[in-house]
Amino acid sequence: MRGSRAALLMAVLAIVVGLAPRASGITIRADRSQGSYLTLGARPEYASVGRLDLTTAAGRYVGSATLIAPDWVLTAAHMVDGATALKFTLGSNAYTAEQWFAHPGWTGDLLAGYDIGLVKLSASVGGVTAAARYSGTKEFGLQGTVVGFGMTGTGLTGSTLWDGQKRAAQNVVDGYYGTSATSARLLLTDFDNPRAKSDSSFGSSQPLNLEGLVAPGDSGGGLFVRSGKDWVLAGVTSFVGAFDGKADSDYGDVGGFIRVSAFNSWIDEIMGSVTGTAFPALAGAGDGSARHAPEPASLVLIGLGGAGLLLRRRRRA
Repeated sequence: MRGSRAALLMAVLAIVVGLAPRASGITIRADRSQGSYLTLGARPEYASVGRLDLTTAAGRYVGSATLIAPDWVLTAAHMVDGATALKFTLGSNAYTAEQWFAHPGWTGDLLAGYDIGLVKLSASVGGVTAAARYSGTKEFGLQGTVVGFGMTGTGLTGSTLWDGQKRAAQNVVDGYYGTSATSARLLLTDFDNPRAKSDSSFGSSQPLNLEGLVAPGDSGGGLFVRSGKDWVLAGVTSFVGAFDGKADSDYGDVGGFIRVSAFNSWIDEIMGSVTGTAFPALAGAGDGSARHAPEPASLVLIGLGGAGLLLRRRRRA
């Protein structure tokens, strides 16, 4: 492994999906079956990842979140900013949100690296072990698993379908956004094309067996890495970026994740004191009665072709 940096241009897309008649998660390799990604998503190591439904003044949207304590879930700030009601679903059980918090550094700028939020549930979740959080700074170069409920498709088509199922995919943490690997708040993965090495954005061009990329609806979901014998939460899904100006989660696109270890102190402070700016839930909201209404496939689109990105590269295969 060697360190170097390169300035790159990307289109950046915050990945929340509007509620629509059908829903799914993660774009996959075109030469692999959907069943393999569904099986990976159903593994007990990732049971803590659930679906997060949010209501805003503009409509209702779907994202993802990860249980990190019996009555707390971790998600993206853009999932809670402006929300009037939230509902977290894990398996067949749904839990309403009591309070929610966006990080005070969140301004809507995805590349600033503060797109992280907390949700306090009105009741504790039973029967599911909360995810342990990664606390180190050595995520770079590790194989990760991304998990969520967003749109699916293949590396050739990009995200095209939303069917409500939980999927997971493998990827390597090949880059970061920031001035150093230890201080960066954003971790990056890219979607390698098995038939075209030139379609690899950075790092090794050899895709993993179940390589994939996050897509609309995966916002707030988890990036897990192995720590000893366990899989722990290292990232929160924030955005998809593209070098071709079209952030549709196809081959060559990039996933951006908020680095959990950079925010462990803030998370502990909020959960310990339940202080900060909270948005109270509205009674009767979030019951799914408006799910038939089609909404745009994205919530926020910024920086088209104009965001400077610093990457640490790994030696190409």
